[in-house]
Amino acid sequence: MLASATRLPRVASPYRPPMPLEDLHVLDYLELAGSQARAGAALAMHQSTVSRSLQLMQQEFRLEPERGSPVCRHGHNPCLQHLRLASREHRLMEGLLRIGTDVLHQSLLAGLAGVQRVPPRCRSGDHWAALVGHGLLDGAIVSAFSLPQPLPPGEELRWDGLRALPLGRLGLRLVAAPPGTRRVLLPPRGAAPLLHQAVVALGFVVEPQPVACQEPAAWVKRARDRGLALPLCPPLLGTDWLAANGLEPLAELPPLEEELWLLLPEVAVNTNPARQCLEGLRAVISQAHVAAATKAEVQR
Repeated sequence: MLASATRLPRVASPYRPPMPLEDLHVLDYLELAGSQARAGAALAMHQSTVSRSLQLMQQEFRLEPERGSPVCRHGHNPCLQHLRLASREHRLMEGLLRIGTDVLHQSLLAGLAGVQRVPPRCRSGDHWAALVGHGLLDGAIVSAFSLPQPLPPGEELRWDGLRALPLGRLGLRLVAAPPGTRRVLLPPRGAAPLLHQAVVALGFVVEPQPVACQEPAAWVKRARDRGLALPLCPPLLGTDWLAANGLEPLAELPPLEEELWLLLPEVAVNTNPARQCLEGLRAVISQAHVAAATKAEVQR
Protein backbone atom coordinates (compact mmCIF):
# COMPACT_ATOMS: atom_id res chain seq x y z
CA MET A 1 0.00 0.00 0.00
CA LEU A 2 2.54 2.62 1.10
CA ALA A 3 5.48 1.52 -0.99
CA SER A 4 5.81 3.14 -4.40
CA ALA A 5 7.01 1.25 -7.45
CA THR A 6 10.45 2.88 -7.22
CA ARG A 7 12.48 1.74 -4.23
CA LEU A 8 14.92 3.92 -2.36
CA PRO A 9 18.50 3.76 -3.64
CA ARG A 10 21.38 3.10 -1.30
CA VAL A 11 22.73 6.33 0.18
CA ALA A 12 25.73 7.13 2.36
CA SER A 13 23.97 5.97 5.56
CA PRO A 14 23.56 2.17 5.83
CA TYR A 15 20.05 2.65 7.26
CA ARG A 16 17.24 1.57 4.96
CA PRO A 17 13.61 2.02 6.07
CA PRO A 18 11.36 -1.04 5.82
CA MET A 19 9.40 -1.21 2.58
CA PRO A 20 6.04 -0.03 4.03
CA LEU A 21 7.74 3.11 5.42
CA GLU A 22 9.76 4.14 2.36
CA ASP A 23 7.32 6.76 1.09
CA LEU A 24 7.00 8.21 4.59
CA HIS A 25 10.81 8.41 4.72
CA VAL A 26 10.75 10.48 1.50
CA LEU A 27 7.92 12.70 2.78
CA ASP A 28 9.81 13.38 6.01
CA TYR A 29 12.92 14.44 4.11
CA LEU A 30 10.77 16.67 1.91
CA GLU A 31 9.33 18.38 4.99
CA LEU A 32 12.78 18.76 6.56
CA ALA A 33 14.67 19.85 3.43
CA GLY A 34 12.08 22.38 2.29
CA SER A 35 11.94 21.49 -1.42
CA GLN A 36 11.70 18.46 -3.68
CA ALA A 37 15.07 19.24 -5.24
CA ARG A 38 16.88 19.38 -1.87
CA ALA A 39 15.09 16.28 -0.61
CA GLY A 40 16.07 14.41 -3.77
CA ALA A 41 19.69 15.48 -3.37
CA ALA A 42 19.77 14.36 0.28
CA LEU A 43 18.25 10.98 -0.60
CA ALA A 44 20.24 10.50 -3.82
CA MET A 45 17.07 10.13 -5.88
CA HIS A 46 15.43 11.98 -8.74
CA GLN A 47 13.05 14.82 -7.95
CA SER A 48 10.23 13.02 -9.80
CA THR A 49 10.53 10.11 -7.35
CA VAL A 50 10.10 12.52 -4.44
CA SER A 51 7.03 13.96 -6.17
CA ARG A 52 5.48 10.51 -6.67
CA SER A 53 5.98 9.61 -3.01
CA LEU A 54 4.39 12.89 -1.94
CA GLN A 55 1.36 12.34 -4.17
CA LEU A 56 0.92 8.77 -2.94
CA MET A 57 1.14 9.78 0.74
CA GLN A 58 -1.31 12.65 0.26
CA GLN A 59 -3.74 10.33 -1.51
CA GLU A 60 -3.46 7.35 0.85
CA PHE A 61 -3.62 9.45 4.04
CA ARG A 62 -5.95 12.21 2.78
CA LEU A 63 -3.42 14.89 3.61
CA GLU A 64 -4.39 18.52 3.06
CA PRO A 65 -1.42 20.85 2.39
CA GLU A 66 -0.97 23.66 4.92
CA ARG A 67 0.67 26.46 2.94
CA GLY A 68 2.86 28.74 5.02
CA SER A 69 3.02 26.36 7.98
CA PRO A 70 6.55 26.07 9.46
CA VAL A 71 6.09 22.32 10.02
CA CYS A 72 4.05 19.62 8.29
CA ARG A 73 3.19 21.91 5.40
CA HIS A 74 2.31 18.94 3.17
CA GLY A 75 -0.39 17.85 5.59
CA HIS A 76 -0.78 16.10 8.93
CA ASN A 77 -3.35 13.99 10.75
CA PRO A 78 -3.43 11.48 13.64
CA CYS A 79 -2.96 8.50 11.31
CA LEU A 80 0.24 9.97 9.88
CA GLN A 81 1.40 10.85 13.39
CA HIS A 82 1.15 7.19 14.47
CA LEU A 83 3.00 6.09 11.36
CA ARG A 84 5.82 8.54 12.07
CA LEU A 85 6.13 7.28 15.63
CA ALA A 86 6.35 3.73 14.27
CA SER A 87 9.08 4.86 11.89
CA ARG A 88 10.95 6.39 14.83
CA GLU A 89 10.71 3.12 16.75
CA HIS A 90 12.20 1.28 13.79
CA ARG A 91 15.16 3.68 13.67
CA LEU A 92 15.71 3.21 17.39
CA MET A 93 15.61 -0.57 16.87
CA GLU A 94 18.39 -0.09 14.32
CA GLY A 95 20.40 2.04 16.76
CA LEU A 96 19.76 5.34 14.96
CA LEU A 97 18.50 8.81 15.78
CA ARG A 98 17.40 11.27 13.09
CA ILE A 99 18.91 14.52 14.37
CA GLY A 100 18.24 17.98 12.96
CA THR A 101 20.18 21.21 13.39
CA ASP A 102 21.11 24.38 11.52
CA VAL A 103 24.08 25.14 9.31
CA LEU A 104 25.95 26.82 12.19
CA HIS A 105 25.98 23.60 14.22
CA GLN A 106 25.94 20.90 11.54
CA SER A 107 29.63 20.15 12.10
CA LEU A 108 28.80 18.92 15.63
CA LEU A 109 27.25 15.82 14.06
CA ALA A 110 30.17 15.01 11.77
CA GLY A 111 31.64 11.64 12.62
CA LEU A 112 29.04 10.70 15.25
CA ALA A 113 27.92 7.08 14.95
CA GLY A 114 24.22 6.24 15.08
CA VAL A 115 23.05 9.60 13.71
CA GLN A 116 20.89 9.96 10.62
CA ARG A 117 21.59 13.49 9.40
CA VAL A 118 19.09 15.59 7.48
CA PRO A 119 19.60 18.79 5.45
CA PRO A 120 20.44 21.68 7.82
CA ARG A 121 17.78 24.35 8.32
CA CYS A 122 17.67 27.41 10.56
CA ARG A 123 14.62 27.22 12.81
CA SER A 124 13.38 28.65 16.08
CA GLY A 125 13.39 26.52 19.21
CA ASP A 126 9.61 26.13 18.99
CA HIS A 127 9.86 24.86 15.41
CA TRP A 128 12.48 22.29 16.39
CA ALA A 129 10.23 21.15 19.24
CA ALA A 130 7.27 20.79 16.85
CA LEU A 131 9.31 18.65 14.44
CA VAL A 132 10.44 16.34 17.24
CA GLY A 133 6.95 16.23 18.73
CA HIS A 134 5.37 15.30 15.38
CA GLY A 135 7.92 12.54 14.85
CA LEU A 136 9.67 13.99 11.80
CA LEU A 137 12.85 14.18 13.89
CA ASP A 138 14.06 11.99 16.73
CA GLY A 139 16.06 14.86 18.19
CA ALA A 140 17.39 18.34 17.50
CA ILE A 141 20.31 20.50 18.60
CA VAL A 142 18.79 23.69 19.97
CA SER A 143 20.74 26.88 20.62
CA ALA A 144 19.86 29.49 23.22
CA PHE A 145 20.07 32.00 20.35
CA SER A 146 16.97 30.36 18.79
CA LEU A 147 14.78 31.14 21.81
CA PRO A 148 12.44 34.17 21.84
CA GLN A 149 13.98 35.50 25.07
CA PRO A 150 16.83 34.57 27.43
CA LEU A 151 16.18 31.63 29.73
CA PRO A 152 16.11 32.82 33.37
CA PRO A 153 18.99 31.48 35.51
CA GLY A 154 18.21 28.05 36.93
CA GLU A 155 15.17 27.52 34.70
CA GLU A 156 15.01 24.44 32.46
CA LEU A 157 14.06 24.51 28.80
CA ARG A 158 10.70 22.74 28.51
CA TRP A 159 8.22 21.55 25.89
CA ASP A 160 5.43 19.04 26.52
CA GLY A 161 6.56 15.45 25.97
CA LEU A 162 10.17 16.47 25.31
CA ARG A 163 13.39 16.73 27.30
CA ALA A 164 16.10 19.31 26.69
CA LEU A 165 19.43 17.81 27.79
CA PRO A 166 22.29 20.31 28.32
CA LEU A 167 25.23 19.87 25.96
CA GLY A 168 27.48 22.70 27.13
CA ARG A 169 28.48 26.09 25.80
CA LEU A 170 30.13 27.23 22.58
CA GLY A 171 31.75 30.51 21.68
CA LEU A 172 30.85 31.74 18.19
CA ARG A 173 33.33 34.08 16.51
CA LEU A 174 32.62 36.45 13.65
CA VAL A 175 34.83 35.46 10.71
CA ALA A 176 35.14 37.22 7.36
CA ALA A 177 37.30 37.62 4.27
CA PRO A 178 37.38 41.46 4.44
CA PRO A 179 38.69 42.10 7.98
CA GLY A 180 37.02 45.50 8.38
CA THR A 181 33.43 44.54 7.57
CA ARG A 182 30.63 45.72 9.85
CA ARG A 183 27.92 43.57 8.29
CA VAL A 184 27.05 40.03 9.38
CA LEU A 185 25.13 37.28 7.59
CA LEU A 186 22.66 35.62 9.97
CA PRO A 187 19.66 33.29 9.84
CA PRO A 188 16.27 35.04 9.58
CA ARG A 189 15.38 36.88 12.77
CA GLY A 190 12.51 34.51 13.56
CA ALA A 191 14.94 31.57 13.65
CA ALA A 192 17.61 33.21 15.83
CA PRO A 193 16.21 36.32 17.54
CA LEU A 194 18.77 36.41 20.36
CA LEU A 195 21.67 36.01 17.91
CA HIS A 196 20.41 39.05 16.00
CA GLN A 197 20.18 40.94 19.28
CA ALA A 198 23.73 39.99 20.32
CA VAL A 199 25.27 40.93 16.95
CA VAL A 200 23.47 44.27 16.78
CA ALA A 201 24.64 45.03 20.34
CA LEU A 202 28.23 44.75 19.06
CA GLY A 203 27.54 47.50 16.53
CA PHE A 204 27.09 45.37 13.40
CA VAL A 205 24.44 45.52 10.69
CA VAL A 206 22.60 42.24 10.07
CA GLU A 207 21.77 40.80 6.66
CA PRO A 208 19.52 37.71 6.74
CA GLN A 209 20.35 34.67 4.65
CA PRO A 210 17.44 33.71 2.32
CA VAL A 211 15.44 30.78 3.67
CA ALA A 212 15.87 28.92 0.36
CA CYS A 213 19.69 28.98 0.66
CA GLN A 214 20.55 26.87 3.72
CA GLU A 215 23.41 24.71 2.46
CA PRO A 216 26.85 25.51 3.97
CA ALA A 217 28.34 26.33 0.57
CA ALA A 218 25.56 28.86 -0.07
CA TRP A 219 26.33 30.64 3.21
CA VAL A 220 30.05 30.91 2.47
CA LYS A 221 29.44 32.07 -1.11
CA ARG A 222 27.00 34.80 -0.10
CA ALA A 223 29.30 36.00 2.67
CA ARG A 224 32.29 36.20 0.32
CA ASP A 225 30.35 37.76 -2.58
CA ARG A 226 28.84 40.47 -0.36
CA GLY A 227 31.75 41.01 2.02
CA LEU A 228 29.85 39.79 5.09
CA ALA A 229 31.01 38.19 8.32
CA LEU A 230 29.73 34.80 9.52
CA PRO A 231 29.23 33.54 13.11
CA LEU A 232 31.18 30.28 13.39
CA CYS A 233 33.02 28.20 15.97
CA PRO A 234 36.59 28.01 14.53
CA PRO A 235 37.72 25.01 16.65
CA LEU A 236 34.89 22.92 15.18
CA LEU A 237 35.85 23.72 11.59
CA GLY A 238 39.62 23.91 11.93
CA THR A 239 42.19 26.41 10.67
CA ASP A 240 42.58 24.55 7.37
CA TRP A 241 38.90 25.03 6.53
CA LEU A 242 39.01 28.72 7.43
CA ALA A 243 42.16 29.24 5.35
CA ALA A 244 40.71 27.35 2.37
CA ASN A 245 37.71 29.68 2.39
CA GLY A 246 39.78 32.82 3.00
CA LEU A 247 38.13 33.52 6.36
CA GLU A 248 39.65 34.77 9.60
CA PRO A 249 38.18 35.93 12.92
CA LEU A 250 37.52 39.64 13.30
CA ALA A 251 40.07 40.98 15.76
CA GLU A 252 39.37 42.13 19.31
CA LEU A 253 35.79 40.90 19.49
CA PRO A 254 34.53 38.75 22.36
CA PRO A 255 33.00 35.39 21.41
CA LEU A 256 29.22 35.13 21.28
CA GLU A 257 28.58 32.59 24.04
CA GLU A 258 25.65 30.24 23.47
CA GLU A 259 24.22 27.35 25.44
CA LEU A 260 23.18 24.23 23.54
CA TRP A 261 20.71 21.43 24.28
CA LEU A 262 19.85 18.09 22.71
CA LEU A 263 16.07 17.98 22.41
CA LEU A 264 14.63 14.45 22.62
CA PRO A 265 11.24 12.81 23.15
CA GLU A 266 10.90 11.81 26.79
CA VAL A 267 10.31 8.18 25.76
CA ALA A 268 13.66 8.06 23.92
CA VAL A 269 15.92 9.70 26.51
CA ASN A 270 17.08 6.44 28.10
CA THR A 271 17.63 4.48 24.88
CA ASN A 272 21.15 3.46 23.87
CA PRO A 273 21.17 5.62 20.69
CA ALA A 274 20.16 8.68 22.73
CA ARG A 275 22.81 8.09 25.39
CA GLN A 276 25.52 7.56 22.76
CA CYS A 277 24.50 10.69 20.87
CA LEU A 278 24.44 12.77 24.05
CA GLU A 279 27.89 11.57 25.12
CA GLY A 280 29.33 12.16 21.65
CA LEU A 281 27.97 15.69 21.36
CA ARG A 282 29.14 16.65 24.85
CA ALA A 283 32.63 15.36 24.03
CA VAL A 284 32.82 17.36 20.78
CA ILE A 285 31.62 20.56 22.46
CA SER A 286 34.00 20.08 25.40
CA GLN A 287 36.94 19.63 23.01
CA ALA A 288 35.97 22.77 21.09
CA HIS A 289 35.70 24.73 24.33
CA VAL A 290 39.14 23.58 25.50
CA ALA A 291 40.69 24.38 22.10
CA ALA A 292 39.21 27.89 22.11
CA ALA A 293 40.41 28.54 25.67
CA THR A 294 43.91 27.29 24.83
CA LYS A 295 44.15 29.53 21.77
CA ALA A 296 42.93 32.54 23.74
CA GLU A 297 45.58 31.89 26.41
CA VAL A 298 48.35 31.63 23.79
CA GLN A 299 47.30 34.93 22.18
CA ARG A 300 47.51 36.87 25.45
